[in-house]
Amino acid sequence: MTVPREKPQGDAEVGFHTSGHTGKPTLWLRTHDQLRTEAQMIGDVIIGTVDRVVTFAPAEHLFGRLFGDVLPRLRGIPVQDLHTDPTQAPDLIKTARTLLVCLPSTWAVLQRMIPRLRELPGTVALHGTGPVTPAAARVVSQLRGSGFRAVELFGSTESGGIAYREMSTDPAQARPWRLLPDVRLVTDGPASELQTLHVRSPRLARPANAPTPPPSLRLPDLIRPVDARHFDHVGRSTGLVKVNGRRCDIDAVAADASRVLGTEVACLAMRDPLRGEHYELYYDDLAGTLTDETVWHRLPGALAGRPVPRTLHAVPGIPRTATGKLKLDQLHAATAQRSAVRA
Repeated sequence: MTVPREKPQGDAEVGFHTSGHTGKPTLWLRTHDQLRTEAQMIGDVIIGTVDRVVTFAPAEHLFGRLFGDVLPRLRGIPVQDLHTDPTQAPDLIKTARTLLVCLPSTWAVLQRMIPRLRELPGTVALHGTGPVTPAAARVVSQLRGSGFRAVELFGSTESGGIAYREMSTDPAQARPWRLLPDVRLVTDGPASELQTLHVRSPRLARPANAPTPPPSLRLPDLIRPVDARHFDHVGRSTGLVKVNGRRCDIDAVAADASRVLGTEVACLAMRDPLRGEHYELYYDDLAGTLTDETVWHRLPGALAGRPVPRTLHAVPGIPRTATGKLKLDQLHAATAQRSAVRA
């Protein structure tokens, strides 16, 4: 456990890498004032008073930097940093109000600690890196009525925090997202119609190849505005998934893997009970020249540090429509048929 001290500011900006819309690493720069403003605002609006922080998120990512480093420094409170071993159970102090900075996989750890969490005078679990997992829903449900609160934070490396809501155990009953005080929606049509998420904020990051931050930012998310300060999130407009907080463009993975493997590849996003989201990779092995072992061996050259797929599937061709869209029913049928033959 450490008590953070103010670090020398050094450079005027701090860099954070993201996969961006193309899947290639992109550097986005934020000022120290932006980091402090965001940590302080979310601390005041969402988190409230806490005595200590337990973080499972690495500080090289914006989420982990804000709440595992900047906020504790502003408040002079101790931090237990578990990002190098995110399956480790945190130290819980019965008298301490605690902020838990969570990855999707964190909830499997917290599920084993429900009796101890119930004893704390107040706990805030901040979830900012993907969909609510079944383990998260179980924790929230079993701790209902105690001093435990779970809050989802919506945002990105480029935008910083955008919106928040109390975590719901039933996705069908989830509340709309509420914008943070300094964020504004840019609506591109009638307020209730489906549109891409387009925001203005003084905390937008600066692309490393640009002299200033953009005046507004359009994200690869589809929303339906409820009113000027609330929206429902419908889904992503691209092939981006977050695997335990790491953003991955699976369309880019498919293109790079096709080149490396010398055959057509498709990737499908999947819900994952531990990591929130994941993806599976399908490769055309109609010629019978590839094996899963060969594909696993060659994949690192295509992934370039991106998360590996959860599962591989060899199929006799990647079925597509005339416009190039995947025929999911035929893809799943081909997978099932191959599995049956192997069995």
